[in-house]
Amino acid sequence: TKRYESKSCMFMKIKVGIVGLPNVGKSALFNALAQKSMAQSANFPFCTIEPNITPIPIPDENLIPLGKLAGSRRSIPAIIEWVDVAGLVKGASRGEGLGNRFLATVRECDAICHVIRCYEDDDVIHVNGKVEPKCDAEIVNLELILADIAHIERRLDKTTCTGEERIILEKVIARLHNGYPARTIGLSQSEQFVIKSMGLLTLKPVLYALNVDEVDFLFDRQKTLSVAQCILEKMQYCDDSTRQEYALVSAKFEAEVMSISDDERREYLSSLGVDVLEQKEGNEEDLEKFSDSWFSYNVLPSMIQKLLGLSIVYTGPGVPPERSRTTRSYIFRNNKQQTPLDLAGRIHGEIQRGFICAEVISAQSLLQCGSFTAARESGTVRVEGKDYI
Repeated sequence: TKRYESKSCMFMKIKVGIVGLPNVGKSALFNALAQKSMAQSANFPFCTIEPNITPIPIPDENLIPLGKLAGSRRSIPAIIEWVDVAGLVKGASRGEGLGNRFLATVRECDAICHVIRCYEDDDVIHVNGKVEPKCDAEIVNLELILADIAHIERRLDKTTCTGEERIILEKVIARLHNGYPARTIGLSQSEQFVIKSMGLLTLKPVLYALNVDEVDFLFDRQKTLSVAQCILEKMQYCDDSTRQEYALVSAKFEAEVMSISDDERREYLSSLGVDVLEQKEGNEEDLEKFSDSWFSYNVLPSMIQKLLGLSIVYTGPGVPPERSRTTRSYIFRNNKQQTPLDLAGRIHGEIQRGFICAEVISAQSLLQCGSFTAARESGTVRVEGKDYI
């Protein structure tokens, strides 16, 4: 398991809100992402009241090799903040349960991770009496739509809502009244910017996390994925593109497994009959490969990175080894045109003020060259000015 220093920095703060009905495994998933027990996970609704927040590194196969190449003392990954909020119930858009507090927290997020319970457990109560993944998901989807309708109506009632903002909001609310999320309209970047302060819930990208038991997660995976696809295809108050963004998780199982050491984890998983962990003693490669391919702490941040169109840039490898203390990665959105001057300013204001030019090379090219000096000599490094995009 790759573990980094908790201290991190990035161009932009990205937040993902973990939402769903009460008792679907949101807090357990939060703990699995954090790889330690941080949020209370209990068998009663609203065991989470105040939001739990933790920074989760974006999986990055280049960061550690680049740090070693540079001779840096430490490598610091870019992060995404994950927010575990109170469960949403039917009527949350009208303030039922902890609705208003929940919705205000999610409006501040950049994306939503919607957890759907797909396992049966008599010891874990269901807020509606029985587990029905499709219906449970539709409750949450509809409440988000109703919350946005109410939010927009309040804004349209104000005399300060005029011009382009009013035109866009009227277009959005008409779509919402038809039962479709705002993201299905296909607003342009400029239109989204005009209404950005609204924090519309249904305008945010959604990743569905279908929470299954350990048997479905480990052994009946293909069958379970097919069932998950059927659930999403039949689900209402959704859009076709979002239906394709989903992952299987086993929150309780993952949280328990990630809280023990690698040796204990290997022994436990092997006792369950997970053949991928049949390996020579002392060889961590298979365990790490298995964890990276299946476990939420790696899979979900990678999917959010893709969903939000986030790219990674690095600083550090071009600095002489005697001065290289840190190799650091940063994230930025692909859909925003960034010049080297813009990126320099996001790293540090002093760098922007003294900026003349930037030496640019892809991470893979630099690693293939073996050193920054060799990359320069081969002509792989480009020198770009302030206006390069």
